[in-house]
Amino acid sequence: MSPADSVPGVVAVTMPQVNVNDEEVILLGWHVPDGGQAVEGQPLCEVETSKSVGDMPSPASGIFRPIVEVGEVVAIGQTIGFLGPSLEAIEQHLAARPRVAEPSNAGSRGLETAVDATAGAIELARRHGVDLAQVGAPGRIRREDVERYLAEHPVPGCESTRPDGGELPPLLAPLVDHGPELSDHQWSVARHLTVTQSRLVNAFVNMDVDMTAAGRWLDARRQAGLVTGPIPFLLHAAVAAVRAVPPLASFRLGRKVFSYHTPAIAFTARSPDGRLFTPVVRSVDSQSLEDLARQCVALSMAVFRGQLKPADQLGACMTVSALADQPVRFHVGLQNAYQSAILTAGAVRQTATVRDGQLAVRAEMTLCLSYDHGLMDGWEAAAALDAARLALESLDV
Repeated sequence: MSPADSVPGVVAVTMPQVNVNDEEVILLGWHVPDGGQAVEGQPLCEVETSKSVGDMPSPASGIFRPIVEVGEVVAIGQTIGFLGPSLEAIEQHLAARPRVAEPSNAGSRGLETAVDATAGAIELARRHGVDLAQVGAPGRIRREDVERYLAEHPVPGCESTRPDGGELPPLLAPLVDHGPELSDHQWSVARHLTVTQSRLVNAFVNMDVDMTAAGRWLDARRQAGLVTGPIPFLLHAAVAAVRAVPPLASFRLGRKVFSYHTPAIAFTARSPDGRLFTPVVRSVDSQSLEDLARQCVALSMAVFRGQLKPADQLGACMTVSALADQPVRFHVGLQNAYQSAILTAGAVRQTATVRDGQLAVRAEMTLCLSYDHGLMDGWEAAAALDAARLALESLDV
């Protein structure tokens, strides 16, 4: 929310960062109609991020005038409406304010344009060097108008400016069938991960872990009738890694490094319809394994019931993920935006090893740490992973 200097008491309502992975959201609907009374802290609108659907509360109380249409893609920081003492005061402000394009990211804040366009349209046009005046759409120019223009006027050096990823090569087209398109959720995740990975220097290390102690903890929970998976002890291991290598509690944007105040760690969870979410566990460093297990159950149930809030996925320095039910040794995960790394685990397996000169069999699991090599080097990543290994092998159950 920002003050509107033209008329006293009128404030601009801007879209907050509701999900760490998203630079834009989709406005699904208004809870307060045009001219209605908004109440501070009460739902103002419903938005869809790449991970979930949730309500955005009103930042203040007052008469509300929206300026964004339902269904529009809204950039983080973009003005979506105004609050004021009356509609007349808001109208006076709107009549007096200059025409300034809304921000779509930190690089485009304050950009002025004589063309009426949404933030998403401005960002896409800027990315490909397109003059919005040439797009020629009736009324306000939207992102899809720019996408259509790019499809009709390919930009040199850009292989795919089309929203669907481009056309098939002519020789390949007869050999394939056109299958169903990705769902909105899948497409949103793919787009955001593409952007995130373009900002990172991806690297990974992996290491085998003796799961004897962790296995005893899992067995004890099963005997007590409490079914759980590996996520709680992966969170425990991730905290040990962060303690050993503090850069894991940071993330990089170009040359700038930002550090989180406290270590919050996300984990991957699937909804009944197969969508992937990353709920965040707070204060991981001060909780026992049992506490972590209870939080994981509560957050997983929120995913299952479709009740996970956007704020539940915000503020993690890294993510943990496991394919414990699949016969894989390890998998390389992809970091989420504004995170340093992702710690993944494969299935537990029985492995022959030598102990005190004698052949023995132990339960073993492979951990893999995917990290931003621009933030830390391979030695630091290996040290972090070794700290995670030691935390699991030394569990006192």
